[in-house]
Amino acid sequence: MTRRWSSHVIDTLCCLLTVAPSSYAEGAWKLWMMGASSPWNSVGSFATKEECVASLHQEAVAVEKLGLKTSEDVVAGSFVAVDADREVRRQCLPGNEKPPETT
Repeated sequence: MTRRWSSHVIDTLCCLLTVAPSSYAEGAWKLWMMGASSPWNSVGSFATKEECVASLHQEAVAVEKLGLKTSEDVVAGSFVAVDADREVRRQCLPGNEKPPETT
């Protein structure tokens, strides 16, 4: 029960962190998120890669505080966070690109 609840907390927290930036209609960069059992979903638009990566970093820090082991690649604009039961991915990409499907 606690694991399920914390998974919902992670998704909610990460979505809340991107509410303000996602007000841009068509940003040059998009932040994508994916959970272990969910497809990629665009959660924010940003004018620059730097803004997208800054938001991504805030999310990585927040998720790490919830106990997941986080591996962040600032140059690529991505992170993966895992524990025994969960996996969370985030990726910054130019507005016209979508992340590759992960099996």
